Parts: sequence; C-alpha cells; structure tokens
Amino acid sequence: MKNLVTAALTSLACVFSLSSMATNVDLASGYYSTSEVLEYGRQVRAVQQQLVNAGYVLQNCSENQVNYFVQPSEPYYFYSETHCMYSIPRDTGGMSLQTDYAKLSMKVYYHQGNALYHEGDVTVGYFTVY
Repeated sequence: MKNLVTAALTSLACVFSLSSMATNVDLASGYYSTSEVLEYGRQVRAVQQQLVNAGYVLQNCSENQVNYFVQPSEPYYFYSETHCMYSIPRDTGGMSLQTDYAKLSMKVYYHQGNALYHEGDVTVGYFTVY
C-alpha cells in the first residue's frame, strides 16, 4: 500500500512539473491565438521556409491542447502542441512506392499575465515510407 501511495504521489508530481517546463519560450513576442503562433512564430517560420525550399508541401496540421484538471498557477505554462505533416510530391504517374515526409512539432505556451500565446520548442522529424 505504501508503494502504491508513493507511486501515485510521484505521478502527481510529474504531472505538475510538466506545466512549468517552459524551456525555450520567447516571451518578447506574443500572439493572440495559437494559429497566429503557427503563422507568425519566428522559429516555426524559419523551419517552414526550409521545408518549402527542400521541396516539401504541407499536407495537414493538427493541434493537441493540454487539458489541466486545475489551471496551473505558474505565470506561463504549456498550452498545446501543434503537429504539421509535409511530404515531397512524386511525379511518377501516380505509382510511386517511396514518399519522403517531414513532421513539424511546435509547443505553444500561454502567459496568464499578458493573456498571450508564445512559441516554444520547434522540432522536425524526417522519415521515408517505402
């Protein structure tokens, strides 16, 4: 029973520590919505331009919002993560057996003091499907 309580408290501490893990948040530039962060964020725009220059085309984007049981007490906290899929179109008569993909992930943080959304870490993963 003691191990169960210890495990439960450790899990709860991990959940609360996630809200304060804003590692790379640019508080100098804030946006009114998460879609503005995706459209105008400095890091994400640079990565999107690199993908376009490499021949990738945007397929779709989806946002996964974090639902907290209680609103975090920190001034800014992790709000959502946006994932966008890119692929390189192949012109082989529609019969290509190889496709290159890039998955862009961006973390969005919310600042309670100024009620603005801020760009967090932006990462890109590349993979090929045969």
